[in-house]
Amino acid sequence: MDKVEIKEITIEDIPDYVKVNTRAWQETYKGLIEDRILEEVSNNIEKSIKRQIDKFEEDKKNGLKKYILKVNNEPVGMMSVGKSRIKKFEGKGELEALYLLDKVKKKGYGKMLFNKAVEVLVTKGFKDMIIGCLVNNPSNEFYKHMGGKLIDVVTNKIIGYDMQENIYYFEI
Repeated sequence: MDKVEIKEITIEDIPDYVKVNTRAWQETYKGLIEDRILEEVSNNIEKSIKRQIDKFEEDKKNGLKKYILKVNNEPVGMMSVGKSRIKKFEGKGELEALYLLDKVKKKGYGKMLFNKAVEVLVTKGFKDMIIGCLVNNPSNEFYKHMGGKLIDVVTNKIIGYDMQENIYYFEI
């Protein structure tokens, strides 16, 4: 039986959090977004770690919670959850990011992280949640499967590039 842990990150967890996020981007978005963007993400891991450390306290103060998923003590997934960053959806909770490495997809871990996000948002008093998912991302099927209703398509700046995201709505 695998040992599974979903843990709110500390400053010490930030390197693992960023590395999982970066690797998951490489695996998930290869062929979906331009290679130069993926290379830029890969080449800036140390900068990303520093940026995450620098804004760690501010994120906490703003209610953004970040988690790492470990299976048998190996970091294989991550998520962040808080109040919506999109002005149009002010007052709603947002699952800002949920990423798994390919080797652990389709094993129920995405659902575990999703349910943890719902639990965190309910505890903070939210009654609904949105999730943005890049238009071509295969994870759109996961969010539909979890009961998400597609309510909008928006263009957001993601790591400095305009990218289209489907916005899914969930009552929680």
